Formats: sequence, structure tokens, C-alpha cells
Amino acid sequence: MQRLYRIDGEAGRPHGPAVNDAARMLNAGGLALIPTETVYGIGVAVAAAARGGDELPPEESGYRRIFSVKRRDLAQTVPWLVGGPEDLDRYGRDIDPATRALARELWPGALTIVIKANERVPAFMQASDGTVALRASRSPVVAALVRACACPLAVTSANTHGNPAPAAFADVEPEVLAGVDIAIDAGTTPCRDASTIVSLVSGSLQIIRQGALPAAEIERVAASAQIPPGDDGARAL
Repeated sequence: MQRLYRIDGEAGRPHGPAVNDAARMLNAGGLALIPTETVYGIGVAVAAAARGGDELPPEESGYRRIFSVKRRDLAQTVPWLVGGPEDLDRYGRDIDPATRALARELWPGALTIVIKANERVPAFMQASDGTVALRASRSPVVAALVRACACPLAVTSANTHGNPAPAAFADVEPEVLAGVDIAIDAGTTPCRDASTIVSLVSGSLQIIRQGALPAAEIERVAASAQIPPGDDGARAL
């Protein structure tokens, strides 16, 4: 780790020097550790990672280092943190009204939505079924970084494979810290849990991972949008 900023995680506005420096590092292709409202994540600026088109970035790139730090297979994908519901159309295709309703009512927040990716999403950032996972975070730090980088951030939880996602900077593993270029310490996250992941790609609502956002809240929006409920088995995925 080259630089560490400690900021007030309760402040309504993000710490300017921390955000500006982190954005410069991300736009240069670096790897950052950042606080979200759910858990701490490590990630890169999508535009920097995608400079080579659909080809995987080089070994020393921030994107490839995500997988080295986490000890994960490169075949896995990294969710994107985006600005808001308008990014459904910017990076997705065939977006149904139900997905729009979930994003409109529950973003920014602890909800990750899987959608069909369009041509703006590099092939190496898509899942094997051609999807990408998007979330608009409630964290003012994340929102400021997305604006400053002028692109989404590809961010995954800041833990090595098999270990819990850290909800406090103090819980971040030393080897994860050693593997990033810059880190922002905002104390403990408000939610203290990962985001809930949902998908409507199959035509019905599937809760892929239950996280900080309660299922009841998602089902409330689902019912109002007349989304056919998925079977209970989907929740165990």
C-alpha cells in the first residue's frame, strides 16, 4: 500500500483529498481499498481496466491484482458500482420494467442487480451467461469516486477467499492492505453486511444472496411491480 487516508465515515460529504487522490490512482489503473455502506471493497476504475478492449489487462494491472489479492479464479467476475438507475441502459440491454422499479426505489442502497450486459461491458467483465452485476452505493465516498472517475468502479469485497468480508477497516486482512495502491479508512460501515443480490434475467425474481437489504423490502417492490416470485430454492444460491 502506497497511501492511506483516514476519514470521518459519518460525514455527509466525502473527504476531498482522499477522493481526489484515490480517483487519480484509479484512473491510472491502480487498485484501491474503499469503504461502501455495506462492507469494504477493493476495486478499479472500469475505464482504466477496459483500455485494451475485450482483452484481459496485463498481469500488473489493478484488475488482475484483484484476483491475486483475493486468491480467486480469473473466470469469476466483479460487480460494478454505478451512479444510478440510468446506468441500467448505459451498460445493459433488454431491461424490463420490474428491474427498473427495483433500481428506482432501492438505489442508492445495498442492492446489487444482475442484468444482461451490452457491448459497453468488456467480455472479460461479463459472467459466462453474458450478465453484469450493478449497484448504486449509498456511500458518499463511492458516489464521489464514480463522479471523479467518470465511470463505474469494478469492486468486490476486500477479503481473501473463504474469509468474511470486512465491515470495519480494522478487520481488513494485512495481505489485502499490502496488495492495494491506496486505502481509505472510514471506520465501521453503516450496514455491516454485504449487499443483497437479485436477478430478473430469467423472467422471475431470484434472490441470489441475502444481504443487508431485507427480502421483505425487495418483495414489497416486486409485488408493486407485479414481478413473478422465483421459487424459494433460488435464495440458497
